[in-house]
Amino acid sequence: MFRKRGYNIKNFRFSLLIVICMLSSIGLVVLRSLTVNQNQTMFKKQLLGVAAGLFILLIVSLFDYHWIGKLCIPLYIFNILLMLFCKFVDRSMSPKLYGKSVDQARRWIHIGNPNGGLDIMPSEITKIVIIVCLARLFVFMEGKINKVSSLALIALVSSVPVLLVFMQPDLSTSIVIMATILIMLFIAGLSLKIVIPFLCITIPGIIAFIWYIQQDFGSKLLKPWQRDRIISLLHPEDYPDLMYQQNNAKAAIKAGKIFGKMITAPGDKRLTDYVPVVESDFIFSAVGEELGFVGTMLVVILFLAFLFISLHIALEAKDKLGKYIAAGIAVMITIQAFVNIGVVLSLLPNTGIPLPFMSNGLSSLLTNFMVVGILLNIGMQNKDVNPVDDDVIVFGKYHKQEI
Repeated sequence: MFRKRGYNIKNFRFSLLIVICMLSSIGLVVLRSLTVNQNQTMFKKQLLGVAAGLFILLIVSLFDYHWIGKLCIPLYIFNILLMLFCKFVDRSMSPKLYGKSVDQARRWIHIGNPNGGLDIMPSEITKIVIIVCLARLFVFMEGKINKVSSLALIALVSSVPVLLVFMQPDLSTSIVIMATILIMLFIAGLSLKIVIPFLCITIPGIIAFIWYIQQDFGSKLLKPWQRDRIISLLHPEDYPDLMYQQNNAKAAIKAGKIFGKMITAPGDKRLTDYVPVVESDFIFSAVGEELGFVGTMLVVILFLAFLFISLHIALEAKDKLGKYIAAGIAVMITIQAFVNIGVVLSLLPNTGIPLPFMSNGLSSLLTNFMVVGILLNIGMQNKDVNPVDDDVIVFGKYHKQEI
């Protein structure tokens, strides 16, 4: 679990830790501003969440990622069981431990009394598990990833958790996971002979899909509200009610101007008061109104810095397992940030996905801190020390590591 060899404190990426702390601090400042005249319970929970997240990050950074990789199969099974529990166990069956529904979406497991307790999102755990499992699978399939049998096994391992997330329904998280899987596949050496035909089929397929859902008969593939969100983005002038949230979010960002109302107009009425779930999915609009163009650009730069540092860790990882895990984490966090900001700016259909390290919500927050801890562990291990004494156990089989 804890490796005495191969750690070098000089390789601890303090730059990554600074980036995470800055993003979390901006989120806390904005959340505090949003709740200044309200009950501070939400802000206090987020503050405690950030503190707990930093503690978890430091603890996880001491766990050898090879040990985490060896647990991929039990973690995978445990995650599937959590997803099934969330889907099929309701409050009538288990009053203090059940799958919780909100707005027709069943994405949470509630623990404790119905009027209190704790909610966790198994789909957040899925993001970590799928990255670790695929990284281990790619190591096992080194040099064979383009074989039909290998791709079939990867598809099977990936499809089960993705399908369960999609059935919650949680389309946005499903898309993030699938995009992460595809990019990890490319990094692992997927041949362009497969990538190019895939793109030639996928791109026309997406165009046909968008055309299909706009037709009168195009309501069978998606839930009505999912279809409406896509159509409203394509024709916003015809759906002002459906674009209410995104239109107000853009207006709030525009109202922040260069330096934001927190500095230039602290007493003014906030347009984010008219943006539903501004503390979570639309917190970027609050960043724009409170901190202005400067604040929004700082957030974007910090996420780009996160991507750069994470990919640098992946490139310098001492083995393929570390490379794939680090790259998967970098891609997952960046895609989440891109989708969240894209939704707020009306570049993408409205989806319920949080902005990493900033949005209110403990499940997402703690999960993101945990994966950063794994990143830091990968970065700390000395490249000169061979992984696991040159020997790797993959899916219960012994393999001699090629150096």
